[in-house]
Amino acid sequence: MESHRYRKGKNNIMKTMTHKGYTAEIIYSDEDECFVGCIANIDAISGFHGDTDEELRVAFEDMVDLYIRTREAPDPPPHKPYVWRLLARLRQALHL
Repeated sequence: MESHRYRKGKNNIMKTMTHKGYTAEIIYSDEDECFVGCIANIDAISGFHGDTDEELRVAFEDMVDLYIRTREAPDPPPHKPYVWRLLARLRQALHL
């Protein structure tokens, strides 16, 4: 279940939303002319935005679901080290 709560920030009204135990802080950006939010207290970049309350809610829920899927995914295999080798064919006249 999600909840909405409004409180007065420095210059903007801050809104909070919750979904699956995660809380987002949302403000209205005059510069972007839309609502901008981020998920609080997680170790990932979690920005999202929307022009309406519905768009904002969908973007927030999608971001939470993506974060949960990413955290549950197995670690990718390590990258193979790069081998500094150049293969080229030379004309026979250049062979020593």
